[in-house]
Amino acid sequence: MTQQVYAVEACYNAGTSSRVTFPEGKSWADVKDWFVKWDTLYVLFEGEQTMRELELNSDGLDAIDWKRPTSVSVYPVDADGDVDYEDSVGESSR
Repeated sequence: MTQQVYAVEACYNAGTSSRVTFPEGKSWADVKDWFVKWDTLYVLFEGEQTMRELELNSDGLDAIDWKRPTSVSVYPVDADGDVDYEDSVGESSR
């Protein structure tokens, strides 16, 4: 008797919370454009040509909620170790 192998793929959400101090005299009302990348808030203020980089210093290591994946998919693995992504044998999502 052979044992069946399955590939279990889970997706998790992660969240962080940070505080950032704007330069003197600037508020969110002065923001023309912004985005977050690599734990840094990039902000373009009205009247400026260059985005400012404000480090968020988030503690992302403990940010994943390992208890509640957003989705899980299970696929069979053949004798050669290849995953058959065409044949999902189980799926779950929140």
